[in-house]
Amino acid sequence: MAWQIIFNVSFLILGYLLGSVNPGYLFGKLKGIDIRQVGTKNAGTSNTFRVLGIGYAIPTALYDTLKGVIIVLVALTLGIDPFFAHLSGLLAVLGHIFPFYLKFHGGQGVATATGLMLYYLLNYIVINPFFLLIMPYLLLIVLVFWYISRRGNLLGVMVPPVLAYAVWINYPLHIENLFFTILLAQITIIGIYNIINRKLIAIDDEDFQARWWRVATRPFSFLFIIFFLIFGQFTALFIIGIVACVFIFLDILRIFHEKSDSLMTEKTEKIYRKEEKKTFSSMTTFLVAIFISVLLFEKNIAIASTVFLIFGDTFGKIFGLAFGKRWIIKNKKSVEGTLAYLGCMLIFGYILYTSLDISLWILIIGCLAAPAVELLSMGVNDNLTVPIISGAIMTVALFLGI
Repeated sequence: MAWQIIFNVSFLILGYLLGSVNPGYLFGKLKGIDIRQVGTKNAGTSNTFRVLGIGYAIPTALYDTLKGVIIVLVALTLGIDPFFAHLSGLLAVLGHIFPFYLKFHGGQGVATATGLMLYYLLNYIVINPFFLLIMPYLLLIVLVFWYISRRGNLLGVMVPPVLAYAVWINYPLHIENLFFTILLAQITIIGIYNIINRKLIAIDDEDFQARWWRVATRPFSFLFIIFFLIFGQFTALFIIGIVACVFIFLDILRIFHEKSDSLMTEKTEKIYRKEEKKTFSSMTTFLVAIFISVLLFEKNIAIASTVFLIFGDTFGKIFGLAFGKRWIIKNKKSVEGTLAYLGCMLIFGYILYTSLDISLWILIIGCLAAPAVELLSMGVNDNLTVPIISGAIMTVALFLGI
């Protein structure tokens, strides 16, 4: 028993040591370059390619990608406890990021994590080939966001959460799920870090810069859906109604009381837009739309239409402002923003299909209707039209037995 523990722990150490071997750094030293001080300043494959060229990048990529897989396979072959075997793979990623002989300053570990991720994916497919059907779906999401942004780091943020969700849904309680999810989380976190550090999403729109918080806080309204699921319709309506009434009161105060209007729209510019002067704000319309959806529609349809509003509009706005170049409606609706809305529907459509008791065809109709309504909402606030019209269309489809 003691020997088995020592054997297991020794492979954790071996995994770290194997991971800490950094070919990019070693190749750089052969050429008199510290790769951590040039380019993107990390000792990974991408920076090796950028600084030293493809001749050094290929062996670096092969070793960095395979070293985690190698230690896991060797450990499993020698009869190491599966938990420790898979953990040694994570230690290889950790070794790549924090090599002891480089003062714990290595690469980002994405290549090693990606190699292990592909290894686990192959295992899942061997266990159940049905999982292959998810791959074209993920590829479609990749193609949509690649076309919009041409940014690889964005794909590392969009796809892993969907993949992690798919694994837990299709392979509950599988021993590899925990390690697979940790790897996907690491890839996602690095992707977010690179997006922020390299300013890969730059939005110059003055209105967004002044009131970015209105977009950033919108996903938190998903709490209303959680209240709906846990406490039922009445409680959800009560909570949404109270919040909506507060915003309605503030809007009425602005509309009919000149001093209040001046205070909230002119002196407090970061709250209300100029075009919201003497009218109800999009924040109020957003809350009222959620209230109407929860009140009128069947539970699953209400949840779906509200999710379309919360996340679809957020994706469409951010990607439209950051990457919008091809205008459908000049300075209002772009091809990129509409595609991002559709991409969001692909992501959340899968989650909704696997978690709600709703027909696939009805969900597809709703997913297509939401971005179409958002695009065609001429002169009408799309915060109101998207959930109500898409919800109504899905309700009709439900009534027709689709």
